[in-house]
Amino acid sequence: MNAYMRAVHHALAATGQPHLTTRQLAALLGRVEEATPHAQHLQRLHPEHATTRDRLHAIGMTCARIGLHDEGDPEFLDALLQELAHA
Repeated sequence: MNAYMRAVHHALAATGQPHLTTRQLAALLGRVEEATPHAQHLQRLHPEHATTRDRLHAIGMTCARIGLHDEGDPEFLDALLQELAHA
């Protein structure tokens, strides 16, 4: 298993989603890949907020606006970025 997939599995465990099907995982990773540049941009604009969800709420945006589902996607994205930063 490569470093990226280890980070994915750690992020899934950290967010309570360790048992996704292959199709669910692929969909989640696709959404997160598309949303990552937006989340990173928000992080640069609003470093005072700790999470992607908080940054979105601060500027009046929904998770869907950057391609994420509201149920756990922002938390998974944050956990994955944190895992990758430590890899």
